[in-house]
Amino acid sequence: MVVNNEIEKKLWKRVEIYLSVLQIIPFVKMVAVCNNLAFGKVDEESDIDLFVVVEEGRLFFVRTLVTALLHSLGVRRYGKKVAGRFCLSFFVDESTTDLSRIAFDDDVYLAFWMKSMKPVIDNGFTDAFLSENEWARSYFESPADFKISKRRLLPVGQVNALFNSMFAFAFGGSIGDFFEKKLSVWQKKRALRKAALSSRESNLVVTDHMLKFHNIDRRKSYRDKWRAKFGDKKLTEKRFLLL
Repeated sequence: MVVNNEIEKKLWKRVEIYLSVLQIIPFVKMVAVCNNLAFGKVDEESDIDLFVVVEEGRLFFVRTLVTALLHSLGVRRYGKKVAGRFCLSFFVDESTTDLSRIAFDDDVYLAFWMKSMKPVIDNGFTDAFLSENEWARSYFESPADFKISKRRLLPVGQVNALFNSMFAFAFGGSIGDFFEKKLSVWQKKRALRKAALSSRESNLVVTDHMLKFHNIDRRKSYRDKWRAKFGDKKLTEKRFLLL
């Protein structure tokens, strides 16, 4: 992966243009850019990975809306349509933000991934996320380095805020519960079909509180590279980016 400042600027511009529309979707606690764009390591084939945290009890509802909205705009990653598109592969609700439950032994990638993510929509949740994941602080040479730097939060326009409030009111009660249940059954069936076709390198997690769809999970590969190159040394950004 080659660092390219012009491609990086272009991808961040797409974040600013398209993700602001997600402000109309209710029950979203945080949307963060993660993986290669957050690391600053992109090329012409790179996509834009998102990590989305939602209110408990609205995981499937929010993922459906986010997917439909970005797909209708022609910017969702799927099939061979990858470069410059948004990858919607990791959603959790606020009850399941302690990611130690999915960590491997010596999971340096996950620790650095959390530290490097860049929230672009944050409804006061970043501090709570860090607090839930204090376990990752011990991975770093300087524990103070385990902090999340907000690149620049997307502004909330009056129209977006109005639609958000309207949708939250309409789908906050029993009607929202009904749609959440229906969408949960539908998406779980699709996920099981996908899991049956996936390779051993994949990492799929489908529960009522977490949706994680990674066709290739490279965390163990990064761990092995780290052990071979740095042994038991602690994480620094410079060391990680040399892998």
